[in-house]
Amino acid sequence: MPDELPRELVVIHYHFRVGGVRRVIELLLPGLARHFSKVTLLAGEAPEQAWADEMRRKIPTARFAIHPALGYLDAGDFRPDLLRREIRRALEPNISADSFVWAHNLALGRNILLAEEVAARSAATGARLLSHHHDFWCDQRWARWPAMRARGFRTLDQVARAVFAAGARVVHAGINSGDVRLLAKHLPCTAWLPNPMDDADNPTDARVRRARKWLAGQVGDAAPVWICPARFLRRKNFSEAVLLARWICPGGWLVSTGGVSSAGEADYGTRLREAAARGMWRTRFGLVSPGAPGPSVREIMTAADALVMTSVQEGFGFPYLEGAGLGRPLVARCLPQIQPDLEVLGLHLPGLYDEVMIPPGLFDAASETLRQEDLRRRWLKNLPQPVRHLAGIPHFLKFPNNPAPFSRLTLAAQLDVLSVPPDEAREVCFRENPALAGLASQPPPQPPQGSFLSPARCAARLLAIPFPPTPPTPAQTHRVQSAIIRERLGSRFLFPILMDA
Repeated sequence: MPDELPRELVVIHYHFRVGGVRRVIELLLPGLARHFSKVTLLAGEAPEQAWADEMRRKIPTARFAIHPALGYLDAGDFRPDLLRREIRRALEPNISADSFVWAHNLALGRNILLAEEVAARSAATGARLLSHHHDFWCDQRWARWPAMRARGFRTLDQVARAVFAAGARVVHAGINSGDVRLLAKHLPCTAWLPNPMDDADNPTDARVRRARKWLAGQVGDAAPVWICPARFLRRKNFSEAVLLARWICPGGWLVSTGGVSSAGEADYGTRLREAAARGMWRTRFGLVSPGAPGPSVREIMTAADALVMTSVQEGFGFPYLEGAGLGRPLVARCLPQIQPDLEVLGLHLPGLYDEVMIPPGLFDAASETLRQEDLRRRWLKNLPQPVRHLAGIPHFLKFPNNPAPFSRLTLAAQLDVLSVPPDEAREVCFRENPALAGLASQPPPQPPQGSFLSPARCAARLLAIPFPPTPPTPAQTHRVQSAIIRERLGSRFLFPILMDA
């Protein structure tokens, strides 16, 4: 490990809610912390007490500093000047010349002032800033643009300078190699940091039996249970998980571990829950409440009959790794932006599928055309005017008379498909999707050989990243953001459930 490491590690995220970013932190932090004399976890929301206690047990030097101004902007009503002052009050005592700052998702745009102030404080003190990108604000999150303008960021260049830390001594890390290639074309120093794979012992047979009994009690019978191990987010595309469970596992249950955790996802969650209640689907959304008694999420996943991952957008995707590590069958969409990395890492996933193709007769294609045309008009208005000419055409509007990928339909059309009796829909759709019929009989995924993704190895690689002497310039941050926008506005990345924000 480099001799010149600073003494203090500062971890920054908007919150410590259950999810991918928190999972990365909890897996890597023990291996990182032993190289520092002090560890501070800065966030806008406090975690549940049990998680905080566990982190303190593993890392005696860790302390939490919770400041609401560091959270999502839409979670508070701070004026920009007051918000900036509060952010500085949170950062100044905790970031010094002797700090290694590990900041997560600054380019998500959920608190643009936080991103700018972290970069400014790091530049002023000479602290090292590792900006760990799990997602980007300009990747199907265009509702963030009006919010950033309301905070005083009137141009895309201003946003780029803030979220890509112009002027700071910074390394930009991505969790998939495609993102890293985009970053590396324009920024001085980048690194690939894929998500770690938990190398802890799997739950004991006794704990798994207790978790199965608990699951049966929660759903009300002993039928098979498919688990979506995620919070309730639109990009997780839960309606497709419902569809696959009803077709492939008749009589079984489809369960999500997490519930809705942010206001922007509430409408999607409500509509899907109401449709499930009307149709009496065998679904449970938000089965696990943080800090509530019962089995751990890991025990519940091991007790499930299968894990399901139907996301249309992921930076990397923990369920791929966890399904392999736990030896559970995994039914998952093949995401082209991360599949090459999984192959390079040696992760063999027999339960992948590309798309679920739906014949137009299972939904009203004329109504869907009108919906998507209206949706695209509204979506274009949300885009910054300088980039509207880059906007692609949604897949369904290009090919309205062909079988449509379920993922490329609006939620209204998806719910129309789900209203068709499963036996009837299955017979029609299996002709379009012959590979789906065999997904239920696929063996569990095979974990990668070796320990490249072990938390210890991942932590060591993170600490060994060299920091450039030259910070990124405003021109470089403009170019990298422009490259991401140009790619992500293309038709390949457009999904109606994400456009309807």
